Amino acid sequence: MNSECEKVRGHLDAYLSRELPEETRREVQRHLESCPQCAVELETRARVRAQLQAAVHATPVPLDLEAKVRRAVRRTVSAPRPRTGLWAVAAAALVIVCVALVSRLRVETDPEQAILRKTSGRLAAVLNVGLRDHLQCAVFRKYSRQPEAARQMAADLGPGFADLVPLLQAKMTGDFHIVQAHHCDAGGRQYTHFIMAGGAGGGKTVSLILTRRQPGDSLSGGIHQAGVDRFQVVGFESHDYLAYVISDLDAQQNLELAANLAPTLREYLGAHAG
Repeated sequence: MNSECEKVRGHLDAYLSRELPEETRREVQRHLESCPQCAVELETRARVRAQLQAAVHATPVPLDLEAKVRRAVRRTVSAPRPRTGLWAVAAAALVIVCVALVSRLRVETDPEQAILRKTSGRLAAVLNVGLRDHLQCAVFRKYSRQPEAARQMAADLGPGFADLVPLLQAKMTGDFHIVQAHHCDAGGRQYTHFIMAGGAGGGKTVSLILTRRQPGDSLSGGIHQAGVDRFQVVGFESHDYLAYVISDLDAQQNLELAANLAPTLREYLGAHAG
């Protein structure tokens, strides 16, 4: 993080509270428009602030609370031992703050969410549809790198997609092999997922992911590419599906692999997927 980012992040809380002088506010705004990392930080702080406000508003407050607190404070001034009521109010406020901080920490330490927050641009949301399943199923889930038996893949996929396995394998470049093929779900969506392993030392992972388009999903009919963290994402539409090729290959290799797979996939889906 450079000095400019550090300076802007020091202003973010005041920016959210609209407490900055106009000139400083404009400087922060200009920086946010050109720095995705600081823009994500702003969104995170705004979200935590909103969660805390919601928690406060969701807590019923007795109508006479203010009067009780004032009386408790006056008693505290004249007596060394604080009243239980004041401590109860303070404890409740502390619980709310702790819940908000724990929620933020949980989000920030979740590696899947940390990567998804790095996407940016007009198509970030729809590209994240595929990236989410790749992260959950092929990256952070433990599974064997040895290929499953063809019979097991066919049983997991069912008749609608079982015959796609050998067609995809024939289009794979280098020493990549399909090691798993199944239906899965992530983020409330259903996916058909083919996981390939290979590359130098067998340490590279590629996912071909299919999910039915939902209202609002659109990749504008073209092929779209984005780099997110150490992953390359290529997304395109094929009949009623969104299709993704996601890997830890370099951008050109991933795009070439997607170009190899796309015609076979489109032809198969046109003939078999209803």
